[in-house]
Amino acid sequence: MLHKKYIFSSGRRKFLCGIYIIAGIILVSSCRKNLYNHPLLDDKFVVLAEITAGDSANIPIGKTLPAGSGNSVIFKKINSVAASITAQDGSIQQLSLNTSQDFISNPMAVYSGPGNFLYNTEYTLTATDPLLGTISATTNIPNDFSVSHVETEHDEFNGKQVLRFKFVIDDAGNEKNFYFFEAVKQLVMLSRYFYWQGTKYDYDTQSGYDLFQQVGNNPGVNLLLDTMLTHQFIRLNVFTRDNRTENFKMSSLDSSFRRIFVSDSTFNGREFETEIFIARDQFIAANPQQLGVVQVQVKSVSKELYDYLSQYEKYTLDFGNFPVNNLSSPVGNIKNGLGVFGGSCRKQWSFYYDMLK
Repeated sequence: MLHKKYIFSSGRRKFLCGIYIIAGIILVSSCRKNLYNHPLLDDKFVVLAEITAGDSANIPIGKTLPAGSGNSVIFKKINSVAASITAQDGSIQQLSLNTSQDFISNPMAVYSGPGNFLYNTEYTLTATDPLLGTISATTNIPNDFSVSHVETEHDEFNGKQVLRFKFVIDDAGNEKNFYFFEAVKQLVMLSRYFYWQGTKYDYDTQSGYDLFQQVGNNPGVNLLLDTMLTHQFIRLNVFTRDNRTENFKMSSLDSSFRRIFVSDSTFNGREFETEIFIARDQFIAANPQQLGVVQVQVKSVSKELYDYLSQYEKYTLDFGNFPVNNLSSPVGNIKNGLGVFGGSCRKQWSFYYDMLK
């Protein structure tokens, strides 16, 4: 097990925004690589969204722009979209442009709504732009599932220091299920604040700073420090030795991957025991901007999300080995646009390596 100085916790924490991980990490890569190998990509709608049971909607929406030459594609935010999500019971959730500081670095605009998504429910996204027209996509969030017999320890994989994460999935036998396993480091932001006459003030604002200079010497006025999870992530490399995974077909299992993929084709209705190995090279921050929490996730996902991200994984592994024009790009489910709108349910374990306070 982990050394006692590391804190282990599990459960359905709502801090992590899966859709932002997809949009942020895929899009940063796609600015350098031709994620969408298509000759007519000017002003095409793009959605890269994963909606998760128990979480609220934060949907990244943008459009494509040619980068200038060759097959390169870049993405641009569009702030003029009317977007909504309709559940299978007919209820409609209107989405609005999210101007939070948390999403400023996102290469796509984020449209948010307050409602939480449900297990075993179908959702349809619709988005309309005056110039780009209307797109739509439908996905299903799977049933809840259970993960048990979790074991963790520090280990070595091909000479690399890793966290070994062993677990068992109890697969439901009356349905087709798709899973992937991933790990990220979710960055935190330090928040400084104080109380004066019963009111909380943000020390990091100019007005809060000025007030603290005036009242900071009064009894009971103390500068306090807290940490808040952000929507900024560092993806951590993962490894597997399991030849039942889709990754076994993609590349040598000595390779690192962004995600490990497996369907229940060979174990439908039975327990599935496996383990993944997570590179520890970024567990401890090299500088204050990289302070965060290591999040290990086991997800049951919709087929369209599984297919899209497994295609993306294979595409990035192939990139550099073949001419770009010979590579197949991910095929999503966005009608009249590009990308994917997929559903998931998630089990998550959090590991604290950085000293956050």
